[in-house]
Amino acid sequence: MSAKALLVSLLATLSLNVNNAHAQSPTSAAKGFNIFIKGDATFASSETEGPVAIGGNLTTNQYQISFNKQHGVFFVGGASIGLAVRGGVKLASGSLSVNGDNYVKIGQCAPSNPDAATNLRVWYKDNNNAESTIRITGAASNYSDTPNITINANVNSFSPKVGEDVNPVCQNVFGSGADQIDIDAAFTTFMKRSAQLRDMKDNLAIRDQNGNIISGMETGPYLDPTKIGNNPKIIVDPNTINVLTVSAAVWEKIQNTNIERVPQGLQLGDVRYTGPFALIVNIIDFPTFCAAKGGNPIINFPSVGGLSDSQGSYVIYNFPDATERLILGGNTPIHGTIFAPYANLIKENNGNINGQIIAKSFVHNRDEIHFWPFLPHIAEPVEKALTVEVISKCINNAPWLEYKITPNYDATGETAKIEWINSDDKVIQEDAGKPLTGSILFPGAAVDADGKGIAWPGWEKNGDKWVEVVDRYSSIRDENAKIKVTVTPWKIVEITYPASAGTCYTSPPPAGALPVTLASFTAKNEDCDVQLNWTVTEAKNFSHFVVQRSTDAKTFVSLNRVTYDANQKAYAYNDSPYSRETAPAKFYYYRLQQVDTDETFEYSAIRSVEAGTCDARLSVAFFPNPTQEEVNVKSYSPVKKLEIVSLAGKPVYHVFPSQNQTELKVNVQSFAAGLYIVNIVNGEGQHSSKILKK
Repeated sequence: MSAKALLVSLLATLSLNVNNAHAQSPTSAAKGFNIFIKGDATFASSETEGPVAIGGNLTTNQYQISFNKQHGVFFVGGASIGLAVRGGVKLASGSLSVNGDNYVKIGQCAPSNPDAATNLRVWYKDNNNAESTIRITGAASNYSDTPNITINANVNSFSPKVGEDVNPVCQNVFGSGADQIDIDAAFTTFMKRSAQLRDMKDNLAIRDQNGNIISGMETGPYLDPTKIGNNPKIIVDPNTINVLTVSAAVWEKIQNTNIERVPQGLQLGDVRYTGPFALIVNIIDFPTFCAAKGGNPIINFPSVGGLSDSQGSYVIYNFPDATERLILGGNTPIHGTIFAPYANLIKENNGNINGQIIAKSFVHNRDEIHFWPFLPHIAEPVEKALTVEVISKCINNAPWLEYKITPNYDATGETAKIEWINSDDKVIQEDAGKPLTGSILFPGAAVDADGKGIAWPGWEKNGDKWVEVVDRYSSIRDENAKIKVTVTPWKIVEITYPASAGTCYTSPPPAGALPVTLASFTAKNEDCDVQLNWTVTEAKNFSHFVVQRSTDAKTFVSLNRVTYDANQKAYAYNDSPYSRETAPAKFYYYRLQQVDTDETFEYSAIRSVEAGTCDARLSVAFFPNPTQEEVNVKSYSPVKKLEIVSLAGKPVYHVFPSQNQTELKVNVQSFAAGLYIVNIVNGEGQHSSKILKK
C-alpha cells in the first residue's frame, strides 16, 4: 500500500476586512445599551439618559433612567426596555424612576438570598385597583411606599398592554437566544476587543501647548509623565482612526488639554456612523499607577477642550489592564465611552460622562451619564492562523510524519510545538521547539544510527519475540488520532498512522517465515454482536486459530478454537460479549492465537470494537430535560467529574463527586435561560448531553 497523504488546510476563523461593511464598533455586543455591566451595579446618584443592562444584581437609590422610547435599543413585546436586570434588585432608598414610556425586566423578583436582593411585588394597578403608574416595591410594602422603582407609564402605555400574564416585569431576558441579551458572550468579545485596541499602532502625538511636535515624541505610546509639559495639545486627523496610548500616570499628569479638528458631533438617537474618524485612547499600566499611589485606584481625568457632548460618540477610553477597582475622578466631564471590561468601575468625577459605560461591575455615585454610544467602526485585525500539511510515511521500517506549517503572518524565529493526541483526546506526547517544516517520528518509534526502525508504538519485545501490547503510544495508531500544532495560534489536524508498504514495515518486521500469513483481520459490531473475519493467504505446517477476547487489551481469555483447512481461505467467528459479560466495557479487544503443528504460536494484531449503545449499562441518564430547577444525572459506574458549560464553551459549574457516587443533582435555578452542555466522566469514559434551561 502506498503512503497515505492527508492535507488539511486551516484558515483563519475570523477575517474582518478593514472596510466598514465588515467592521463594527468594539462596543456593538452591548446592543446599544448605554450602561452595560456584567456583574452587580449600584445606582446611588443621579441619572442616566440611556438604556441599562445589568448582568448581576442592582442596588437602587434616588435615581432616574430617562430617554425617549423612540431611541430604544432592545424591545420585548413591542416595549422599549429601559432597565434589564438578570439577577435581583435591592431597593435601598428613594425611588428609581424609569421615564419616557420605557419598561423594566427583572430576572429574579423572588431571590433566594434576601441579603443580596429584595423580594419584589409589581403593581400594575394601584391600591384602588386603577391602572395607574406601574410600581415595583418590596413584597410586603404598599403601592405608595418607598424605596421603589417607578415606571412612569401605565399598562395601557404599551402595545400590547402589559401585565402579570402578558410581558410581565418579572422575566429573565438574558441568555444566548436570538431575542435575548447574551451578556456573557458580549464580555468575552469585549475582552478580546480591548486587547485589540491596545495593540493598534499609535499614530497620534501629544504636542506642546503651541501645537508643536516634540522631538523624540512624534507618536506614542507615552509612558513617562515627566516628559509631558503643561497644557499639551492634541491635533487629530479627522479622516482616519486616531490611536493614542498613554500610561495612567501620563493621563492624570496632563490635567488640561485641547483636542483639535474633531468632526462635528452626531445627533441624539443616531445609531450609525459611517465616517472615517475615531479617537481611541488606550490608558495602560493601571496596576503600576495604583501601586505607586499606595494602592489608590483613582485616576483623575484631564479637562479636555474641543470636545462637545455629542462628539463623545467618536471617543473611547480603553482600560485593557485595569482588572480590579477603577475610580474615575477629577472635576471635569468625560466625553467618550469608558471601556473597562475587566474592572470594577466607580464614577466619582465631578461631571457628566457623555458615552457608554462597559465594565465588570459599576457604582454610579454622582452626576449623569448621557446617551452617546461609541459608533465608529473599528476593523478587527485578521486573526493569526495556520495552514498545515501532513503526510504519514513508512521510511526504512519506521513511521514518520512529514509536516509543513504555513502561518498567515510573519513567523520569523518562531518554532512549533506538536502534541500527539489519541482518539480519546488524551495527549500522549509533546514535541517542542520544532522547525515549521520537517519530519518527526511517531511517538513510541525509534531508529538506530542508520535511521532504521528499531521500535514501534504498541509493540514490545518479549525475549526474542515482538508482542503487540496496549501501552502509552499504541493508541496513536487508531483512527481519529490527531496532532495539535502550536506556533502562536494553534490548530488540530487528523493524522493517519502509516501502513506497512511492500518491504517497509511500520511494525516489527518478520524475523523469518511465519506459520500463517493473514491478508486481513477485522472485527465489527453488527446488530450488537461482534463479527470477526479473517483471510489466509498462505500457511505452512499450520494447525489452528484460537479466538481471544479482552476488556483491557492486556489480559485475554480464549473463546474458541477454529481449525485451519488448507482448502479454505476465509474464516469467521461471531461473539456476543454484551450479553455474556457480567460487567460492561466500553471496548472489547480481539486477537488470534496462531498455532503451528509443533504447538509454537504467534499472535495476530489486536482489533477493537466499541460497545456504543449495545450495552444499556454504559449509558448515562440526564433528566429532566428541559428543566427549570435541577438536573439529575444517573450513571452505572461512579461519577468522577461533572461539569456544565455554555454553548460558547464557558464553564458555569463543575464538581468532583465523592467516591462511589452514581447519582447527582445539580441546582440550575440561577442559570440564565438557554442551552447548556453537561459533561460527565465515569468508569466507562466521557458522556455529554445538551439540556435546555427554561
